[in-house]
Amino acid sequence: MIRHSPIPHDPRPILVGLDGSENSESAMWWAVDIAVESKRNLRLLTCYSLPALVGMGVSAGYVGPMLSSEEIRAADEHNRTALDLLKSKILKTHPEIEIETFLDQGSPVMALLKASEDASMIVVGTKGVGSGHALLMGSVSYAIAHRAACPVVLVPESAKRTSAGRVVVGIDSSKGALDAANWALHFAEDMHRDLELITAWHYPYSAMSPEFGVMSGPDIEELRLAMLRDARKLVNRVKKHLSEDEGSRVSISAEVIEGSSADSLVEYTTPQDILVVGSKSHSLIAAVLLGSTAVGVAHRSKCPVVIVH
Repeated sequence: MIRHSPIPHDPRPILVGLDGSENSESAMWWAVDIAVESKRNLRLLTCYSLPALVGMGVSAGYVGPMLSSEEIRAADEHNRTALDLLKSKILKTHPEIEIETFLDQGSPVMALLKASEDASMIVVGTKGVGSGHALLMGSVSYAIAHRAACPVVLVPESAKRTSAGRVVVGIDSSKGALDAANWALHFAEDMHRDLELITAWHYPYSAMSPEFGVMSGPDIEELRLAMLRDARKLVNRVKKHLSEDEGSRVSISAEVIEGSSADSLVEYTTPQDILVVGSKSHSLIAAVLLGSTAVGVAHRSKCPVVIVH
């Protein structure tokens, strides 16, 4: 039995990870639109690294050339100036947004994870290649997507800034998927968008029977139809659960798609949409939300992907 556990509006600020690349700035502007629509503040965070100390004692050394104190101050000032410039650009068009800027020295993963403890969501680009310090490459995205204390939004280069898209959530029988659906409902409410629940199911047509060998045509069709019925029951049950939120005015629809989960979600969504998935899943109907699959979908998706823990 599914228990209703609504998630209220989270007023905490939206955290944006920046690395100086065009893609991370595009993700920032996507976050600006979300902040305006959902009436949240923004926090802009960037990191820079200095040459790392390696080894211990007399064998200690540095990777790369040593930096003077003047060079360190120059690096700090350069990054602070870049952050201030981005803040000024936002305030020029959206003076109503409250914006904080944070500059950290060291690991971008650790900085983002720590900052996630007091954020409603983290927004990062998925192909950041900033000069010398690629904050938003796959390994960093993967790390924060799995370990952050709040939902993580991975914004691809192809994402469109528009209020016309849908909020689409991948559904399976796991608790992670239900958590994602609850979050998506309230996000759709904040953003004044429709919500679509998608369950992808895939029949293994090469299935073998240990006793009888290859399954016959009628047996295959009977099992396939049973799986389809189960998928429909699941997505309709979640839809009913979400519809019980008396305060919600979100239009909710449900779809069942035959095919692999990742492919189905990627193909179903458009650059205008927002795709929401849970971080873990072990469903036999569709392994939509396994951690690695969720990040894989994010890296292939045409639209922003929200990973909910």
